[in-house]
Amino acid sequence: MFKELDESKVRRIHLKITALSSGGNFLDGYDLAIISVAILLLTPEFSLTSAEQTLLLGSTLLGMVFGGIMGGHLADRGGRKLLYLWDMLFFIVFTVLTAISTSFMEILVFRLLLGVAIGADYAISPTIIAEYSPTKQRGKLLTINGVSWFVGAAFSYLAGFFLSSLGDIGWRLMFLAGIIPAIIVLVLRTSIPESPRWLMKQGKTEEAMKSLETVIGSSVTAENISKENSHIRELFRGRYLRATVFVFTFWFILDAVTYAVALEGPSILQTRFNLSPGQASGTASLIAMLAIIGAVLTFFAIDVAGRRAVTLVGFLGMVVTLLVGGIALIYSQNIITIILIFVLFEISEEFGPGITSTIYPQELFPTSIRATAQGLGTTISRIGALVGIFSFSLIAEIYGSGVGLLYLAILSLVGIFATIVYRVEPMGKSLEEVSNDTF
Repeated sequence: MFKELDESKVRRIHLKITALSSGGNFLDGYDLAIISVAILLLTPEFSLTSAEQTLLLGSTLLGMVFGGIMGGHLADRGGRKLLYLWDMLFFIVFTVLTAISTSFMEILVFRLLLGVAIGADYAISPTIIAEYSPTKQRGKLLTINGVSWFVGAAFSYLAGFFLSSLGDIGWRLMFLAGIIPAIIVLVLRTSIPESPRWLMKQGKTEEAMKSLETVIGSSVTAENISKENSHIRELFRGRYLRATVFVFTFWFILDAVTYAVALEGPSILQTRFNLSPGQASGTASLIAMLAIIGAVLTFFAIDVAGRRAVTLVGFLGMVVTLLVGGIALIYSQNIITIILIFVLFEISEEFGPGITSTIYPQELFPTSIRATAQGLGTTISRIGALVGIFSFSLIAEIYGSGVGLLYLAILSLVGIFATIVYRVEPMGKSLEEVSNDTF
């Protein structure tokens, strides 16, 4: 039944689904990264301690820990579209509440709740793309979704550059800037049909056929597909256990490393080289923009070289650049050198695990638990991000940020090991084929 979908050409509706899902990822990247810029203004205004700064940096990630697992489970049980709409609505509400907050505690709570909405969107957006994508173009379309996060992060740094001079109103406008695109995405998402793969697994054959016909533009032949119930325990037994261990391990390591760099980067530049908040934000924006080079390379390589090769090259680049960066921060005072190393690190991360982290869960698990796997993976990865941020902050405070980068390089080696051990290559296979090969 899905053969026509798997073998179809990329049509306008594929691009629409990818754009609207990626729009959520763009907003996620923006809101997750904007706190690293806003914190430079919030600290003097609310006289934040070092511990309070770290709590704010990690609050949204903590919310994602809960949002990911809850969102994935709801998407597998109640349908993709329900969560696809509601998570964006909550995103808008808690962003507005953050922007009008009057105390540290209010900001902390609303950023935490915002994280729940973002975590839910992480669980559903790539799943929607994967379940509609033609097999030969699936990697490219999912890469666009991954790229959008980094574009959103780059725009957050640009917002910081232009708004940081406005003081109290500046950080509020930084948060509010994401509201308009969020409303547009929410409205347009209402026109996306429910996933035909999910409908078939629920025994809703007629609805699935209509959804398929909407996408491929022609009638399809119905098939009897057995109804399956989703349950999180399926991830930890039988043939999916090995895939679960792989995805969770490499995604935990990836986020532990990358979020530490992304959220602490502007502060490192500001304190180490005595930059103003605007200068630090502008530099971080430049780094993020140049890093998109890695994502462009991934777009062309992912469906040719394969997921595994791209992931290995990316992790290797992360290890090398972090080692060199750590040494440079210890011995060098040249800001150009440090910026170049950060750029190469971000390119490495985007050419590899930064993109494949949202591709692997879609391809290695069946429809009945796909969103659950994506959501729980999001939860595990955000726990990794929190571990990375707090451990990096502690090491940097005691030994300096250079030693902190060396510590992150060692963590990245675990990602290389996990990718080498797990040998399944999903490229070129339908979702149904590859989910049967995960063991």
